[in-house]
Amino acid sequence: MKETILTGWNFMRWLRLFMGAYIVVTSITGKNYVFALIGGLFIFQAITNTGCAACATVQSSKVEQKDTENIDFEEIKSEKS
Repeated sequence: MKETILTGWNFMRWLRLFMGAYIVVTSITGKNYVFALIGGLFIFQAITNTGCAACATVQSSKVEQKDTENIDFEEIKSEKS
């Protein structure tokens, strides 16, 4: 978990962190605490590098490609009448 938090910081992760902090600060100063929870969610996603369940992508392993044979194709011409 420590490695996930400390590594892999890209533009989108920083953007989520700053958006979350901005939402939290403005919602607390405006006394709108429901939006503070939403901002906290953005901060949580940025720190843990996660997304919502609907946006999650499955980590697929690379499929090993087997050697394929050379395939010979035969061109077929049709006569137009």
